[in-house]
Amino acid sequence: MSNIPHSKHEIIPCERCGTAIECKANSYTKCQCSVVQLSINEVQYISELYDGCLCAKCLFELQQEYREEIGV
Repeated sequence: MSNIPHSKHEIIPCERCGTAIECKANSYTKCQCSVVQLSINEVQYISELYDGCLCAKCLFELQQEYREEIGV
């Protein structure tokens, strides 16, 4: 028997802050990043800065940064 844990989800570092996050790309609605509701423009802004997964805290901070930048 193997000692490798059988997890359906991968633990990865947030690309922005390095916090360990559980990536649930295969069940997006249960993923922690789904709690931050981003507009298409906010998604585009963030995707220009980062390629990988981000934690909900960083997504929220980047959303605020974008809104401040465009004056919302």
